[in-house]
Amino acid sequence: MARNRGTGLPRIGIYMFSLVMMAGCASAHFRANPQLQEKVPSIKTVAIMPPSIKLYALSIGGNTQLMDEPTAPAEQIVAATIEKKLERHAGVVFKPFPSPTAILAASSDLAAGLKDELEETQALFEAVSTSVLLHTYGDGDPKEIFPEKLKNFDYSLGPEVQRLAKLADADALLFVSGVDHISTGGRKAVMSGVALLCTAGILVNPIQAAMCLASLSGRAILRAALVDATTGALLWYNIGSGVSLTSLDQATDLAEQVFQDFPLGTRPTRKEDDQNAWPIGLGPR
Repeated sequence: MARNRGTGLPRIGIYMFSLVMMAGCASAHFRANPQLQEKVPSIKTVAIMPPSIKLYALSIGGNTQLMDEPTAPAEQIVAATIEKKLERHAGVVFKPFPSPTAILAASSDLAAGLKDELEETQALFEAVSTSVLLHTYGDGDPKEIFPEKLKNFDYSLGPEVQRLAKLADADALLFVSGVDHISTGGRKAVMSGVALLCTAGILVNPIQAAMCLASLSGRAILRAALVDATTGALLWYNIGSGVSLTSLDQATDLAEQVFQDFPLGTRPTRKEDDQNAWPIGLGPR
């Protein structure tokens, strides 16, 4: 198992701990475009884009391998969870992006190349999301944060999203992607052993405790972005960390975390002393 030279600890533990801490704090520090406050009143309809979920097998040593099994069940769970969560937001209509079949029935011209366009746009969102994580969250390394990007969150998918917004008849698009790490049988056995050590109080060193937490948490990541239908600008972005995206209950908990600061519809509740996490003018009143 590869080890970090400075601590002698397995690198997967350091990586997972950083990921858990970064994603776990994200719900209190969502990202918002400077134009969010201006745009919110004009958004009445939001199309929920088909979620993109990737499942990885996670081995004992922390190596990951993309799983070949279909991701449709996980994507359906995430889509249903998000739709149910957003039903509580009054004043805004949230609807799933229409299926290619439905679009084809309405207009064959509009449906032409839709599948490829959806895949390309989703891939672009993944690339932009990676940059957001690296340069506004640090992705485990604070030195990678760009202060200017925090001050002026100006990421965009480009005006090409206008066609998708037109197909959905929406003022904004909600992009969602996630990654779930499924432990192999061997890693589950190791995790059970670590849990026993934690329970017995054997791991009392702070670094060991962090390793314990990292070994048992943060295997699933969910990201969401509200995208302006005209410019493609990411108006709002958040990320959350949880246990699983393949379990309805766990996915529901993760969606609650990610969307607790969603700026549309019913105003989310936040503590008054946490107003520094809000874009100007969007905090509790």
